[in-house]
This record gives sequence, C-alpha cells and structure tokens, in this order.
Amino acid sequence: MKNNVTVRCVPENRKIALGKNFEIKVKLCKEVGNIETCKVLFNRHGENPSIIKELQRTKEEEKTVEYCTKVQFNKLGEYFFFFLVKIDGKEKAIKISRESNQAFITEGESPYWRILIHNDYTVPGWAKGKLVYQIFVDRFHKSPNYVVEQQPGRKYRIWGAPVNWQRDENGHFHNNDFFGGNLKGIEEKLDYLESLGVGIIYLSPINLSALRYERYAATNHMEIDPEVGTFEDLDRLHQKANSRGMKLILDIACNHCCSDNPIYQEALHNPNSVYRDWFLWDENGNAKCWYGFLDMPIYNFWSKGLQDYIYGENGVIAKLSKYVDGFRMDLSEAQPLFFAEGIRNRANKEKAMFIVGEYWDDPYLEVFGKGIDSPTCYPLTNAALKFLVYGESDYLEAKMRQIVENYPQETVDCLLFSLSTHDTIRAMTIFAKKQYMRTGVMDIWKVDEQPSPWHKGYDYFDTDGFRNFENENEILSYEEYQYAKSLLKVGTMLQYFYIGNPCVYYGTESGLYGWKDPFNRKCYNWGQEDQDLLSFYREIGNFRKKFASENCNPEVLYKDSDLFIFKRENKENSLYVALNRGESTRNITVPDELKNGNEVFALNGTTNYLLPYGGIAILKSNAKETRI
Repeated sequence: MKNNVTVRCVPENRKIALGKNFEIKVKLCKEVGNIETCKVLFNRHGENPSIIKELQRTKEEEKTVEYCTKVQFNKLGEYFFFFLVKIDGKEKAIKISRESNQAFITEGESPYWRILIHNDYTVPGWAKGKLVYQIFVDRFHKSPNYVVEQQPGRKYRIWGAPVNWQRDENGHFHNNDFFGGNLKGIEEKLDYLESLGVGIIYLSPINLSALRYERYAATNHMEIDPEVGTFEDLDRLHQKANSRGMKLILDIACNHCCSDNPIYQEALHNPNSVYRDWFLWDENGNAKCWYGFLDMPIYNFWSKGLQDYIYGENGVIAKLSKYVDGFRMDLSEAQPLFFAEGIRNRANKEKAMFIVGEYWDDPYLEVFGKGIDSPTCYPLTNAALKFLVYGESDYLEAKMRQIVENYPQETVDCLLFSLSTHDTIRAMTIFAKKQYMRTGVMDIWKVDEQPSPWHKGYDYFDTDGFRNFENENEILSYEEYQYAKSLLKVGTMLQYFYIGNPCVYYGTESGLYGWKDPFNRKCYNWGQEDQDLLSFYREIGNFRKKFASENCNPEVLYKDSDLFIFKRENKENSLYVALNRGESTRNITVPDELKNGNEVFALNGTTNYLLPYGGIAILKSNAKETRI
C-alpha cells in the first residue's frame, strides 16, 4: 500500500497534561485528488464525539500539502481520534493500518489513534531511576547503642528467633512479638545500604502502637514508638542518609487506628465526644473495623476534625514531613481522592515530596498527581513472577504495555516495582515452592484465597491449618534454595532494568525466604548472609545507578516461555537486556553497535548466548559526555 499520508503528533508518546497543547500535523500527497478540508474527531471514552476541530492548511509544496492544529483538553481521560478529509467533494477517513501501523486513507474500519489526558504534575527528580529499599523496622537491625525501657504488655524476642505464628494463650493471633529493630540500627547500616546502590530508604510505620510490632494501627500517630527511637533519632537518620545521596520515605496508616488509641476510646464511650464522627459506626453503635479486626477501627474520611488531625496545619503529616522526604500511604486505594489530595498537598508544603500509594490493582487516572506520585504496582509484580515461575511472557509484556499506555510518564519513571513485600510471600519461597502458587487471573501469591485446601466451605478458612502448613514447609532444602536463587538473580535483572524503580524488600539480597505474614517478616540474618547473593546485589545495584531511565520505556524485542529480550532508549543511553529463565542454553543476537565499547552486566552469559538462568545487560551512552 503506497503511503499517501503521514501524521505527526507532539508529544509523540500521545500522553499530555490537562490544559497543555497537543499538536497534530497531517501531510497529504496531492496525487490523492483535490484536497478541500481536513478535520480531526476526538472521542472521549464514553462520549461520541467529544471534540471536532478543523485543521488549517499551513504549508504547501509541489507534491504535498500540510495541515496543522493544536488542541487543549479540559477533561481527564482516554481519547481516541481520527481524521476526516474531503477529497474531490467526498469525505474520507484517515486512520491507522493494522498491517503497517502507518496512517492511510480509508472508507472502511481501522484503528484510531489514542491519547491520554492526565493531571499536570511533576514528581521530584530525585525520585526517578532510584533503587528503593524497604525496611521492616522491627526486624532490620537492633542497635546495642540504643537502650530503652521495655514497654508493658509486649512480648520480647531474641534477635533471629523463629517468628510467632500460633495463637496466644487466649486463643488469638496477634502481632505482639517484638525483636527491637530501631532507627539507630538503620543509621548504623547506612554504609551497607549505600554499598547496595540504594537511593531511597522506605521505612515501615514507626508511630506509637502499643501492642503491634508492625505499627500499622497507631495508638498515637503523633508520637514515635519509644522502642524505635525519638524524633531526634529520626532527624539524624534523615540528615545522614541525605548526606550520602539517599532519601527517606515513611509508611503511615491513616485509614484506621488501634482500639487502644485514646481518641477512639473517648469516641467509643462518649456519644457526645468531638471525636465521635472521626469513626464509622453501625446501626448498633459498634465501630466499623478494617476487615473485621476489632482492634482496628476505621476512620471516617469525611470528618472535618479527622481531616485537620491528619493533614491540617498542625496535623500528623505536617509534623512528620520535617523529618522525611516522602510517604508511603497504607491502604491508599481505600481513601477518597479529596483525602489523598489533602495529604499530598500538606506534605508538599514542606518541600517537594514523593508520595507512594498502596494499590493492589491499577489506580484510577484522577489520583495520579493529585493523591499519589507512584503506586506500589502489585499488578507488575504479579506479571513478573508469573513469567519467572511459569514462563508467561505474553502476560508480562501486556502488563508493561498497559502501564506505559495508561500511567502518566511522570509516574512510569518512578513507580515501585517489587518482587516481594511484607504483604506477600517472599520471592525466594515463590521461586522454590510452586505448590499452590496461583496461575490464571489470580495473583501468584494468593495461595490462601478461594479455592484453597484450607477453605472448608465458602465462609470458613482454616487459619490454624494454613499456618501449620507454612511452618512445616518453611525450610528450603539445599536444592530448592539453589534453584530459587538462580531464578531470583534472573528476576532481579528484570526488576532492575525493566520499568520504574526497583524496590527490594529487606533481606532478599541476603537469602531470606518465607511464606505469608508472619513468615515473611523474619529478622535480617546479620552474620549469616548468602555472600554470593549479596555480592550479586551489590554489583547489579551499582550498575543500575549508571542507567538514566527517565522517558525510557521498554520495547520487547523477543519473547517465549523462557527467553525475554527488551531494550530501552532515550537521549542519554540505550540499554539492551536479554534474560533466560529456562534450563537450556539459548543463543541471542545482540545488535552490532552494542557489542563493543559498552558497559556490560553479565549473569551466566555472553553477547552470543545465555546459559541456563542467565542474563546480560548492555549499556551504551548516547550522550556526548558520560553520565556520572
């Protein structure tokens, strides 16, 4: 098919902020006939049409004529567009060829172009292209140089002892076993974090939570748990991290509090309390609780008093913002947009902050740049693990394309890409223990969701039986461990080079494994680290720092059930990555311009072939000066 028409869009990625100009140029060959008019039709999803605009003839040459227009959009959303051109008195459409992906004149059906209109926002530059390290504070490092009086009611454990997975003496599961990790302990490990190439330290909650080691239900949001440290300790950690080029973000749960919180206790016992409307109550006067846990009453986001407490001038966010560079908002997907926006706006009054929201599914478009800068991006985690465990390469590529097309570029450049977190089975266990790991539409780590061996009827789950299974199958054999480590290395190359900011859950780099909570929250194994794995993480972390990843989305070059090859390219550099998750050696063809004189990170591979569980990353500078 002869190409008689070309279409050029600015920006080329067809993603643009609300209120900004979108420019379109259409060039037509005069041989198509007498060209009279050209107009563009935009159809916003759910509307038909939403915008019709005529293009102006801006340039005419001997054989071609060019039309141009600029469009601004006043609604967020996904738009599809095509052109109507009047030729010899007859109106025809300009669309995209399914075969060549080029513009052509047609009278039939064919795909439209697509554009995404998103909020106008900027993520702090320091938050892009960084290695994020997630620390579960109670379990990372306990400094012997910080001594505090033990808190009543807590059950103190020796560092490294097995986590408590059984019911207590009253028949309840609890999160009351404390190992004593603290801020001073993190400060003492800054050399270690720097050696891994860490750019952002992400801490679990540190607010006062009387009987919960994970501190996701606060007894007092305004105070730091004395077991963790003081505001002076937090300030010192923040400053020392910043002096090394590392930023600090803090997890905080504003969806609920602990039932022993004095604010809740007053609201519970005094119907006339000023705090009464801070919580949600059922028709019997009982507080509504998160997932039915009676010690976690849910906040009422529409309460003006609560809003002021969380993100008012003297609220929780304002107080903590002085000591950190950003927040990870627990259960962000449960918050209405106005509440998330209030938090983000308050945080950014202190300085340019990085706001991460917990999302288990893809966020809705409006929240980007209003409530969050980045999601935790569990859908990408799931897709990556399914490729590594089951070879589902189509699913991985499809998820990446969905994210690139539907997330603003500011977020694509900084989204968190984890292989495991405190809420999922650790990656090593997923790679070693395929039993009950999910395929199909379910997230791979949802081994305990319907249907499962522990469901006895629709509404009953055998928690004791499941936890006993986890405990009995916790230890990996030597063979299981080595196999899992081989896949983890390949997976880490995917994680570090594919898209967004790689986020490493503490201890992954030292060989920690474990099933779901509480087995995925063991103490870091200081002095017993897997030195081979640790060396690998140090090497890849420092190689990753050389790669400028902004505006550099992946393009998959080849994929099958074992081999996955992609490239990323921008004005600064090009990155070629080939990964082999399989048990056979695979030949690869690296472009000639990448074979010599470039920086290479190799795992059981060369520029000609990859051994089983091998990979190679080749970094080429496209700039005149080498990026430092």
